[in-house]
Amino acid sequence: MEIHEKIEFIRQQKQITKTQIAKKCSKTPAWYTNISKGKTKIDVDTLERIADALEIDVKMLFDKELNDALNKCKELL
Repeated sequence: MEIHEKIEFIRQQKQITKTQIAKKCSKTPAWYTNISKGKTKIDVDTLERIADALEIDVKMLFDKELNDALNKCKELL
């Protein structure tokens, strides 16, 4: 699962809107939509801001066990 897919999956599971994430990052909802679809590259600063908005440690996005679990959930959906 790609980083943008993980971000979007976690956002949905936490029931946080795209607009809420965008506001917490001082960006527009369109910006977040591009991030969530993988249309915009994510630099480290942006990744940290998104992780803060999701209330997660940025390391979670790179965790292999989490990645495996998310892939299993994705298959079930």
